[in-house]
Amino acid sequence: MKNVMLLCENGISSNFLERSAKRFMEITNADFNLASADVNNADKLLDKGIDLVLIAPQVTYRDKELELIGDRAPVEVIPDDVYGWANGEHLVKFINRVLESMKPQAV
Repeated sequence: MKNVMLLCENGISSNFLERSAKRFMEITNADFNLASADVNNADKLLDKGIDLVLIAPQVTYRDKELELIGDRAPVEVIPDDVYGWANGEHLVKFINRVLESMKPQAV
């Protein structure tokens, strides 16, 4: 099972989005774990084996922090329409697409 981390500036909106997504994860039996954090505390979760980091659109300006995170796990920006509406269903679908694209392709 993959571990996915949501990151935002202060951890508040990513936590709200995480709760929204978890309701849909239960319905669909999603095959990943989801956790949220603020960008300053990302290290604590990264040390626990994160496979994918999803960042809030407003965090993209934090180049140095994101570069350090990107050295440890793949980083993707959450689409504005998913993040802005805190749409848990669309977030789960987005995560599934990203995780699927990360799988090695058969030759």
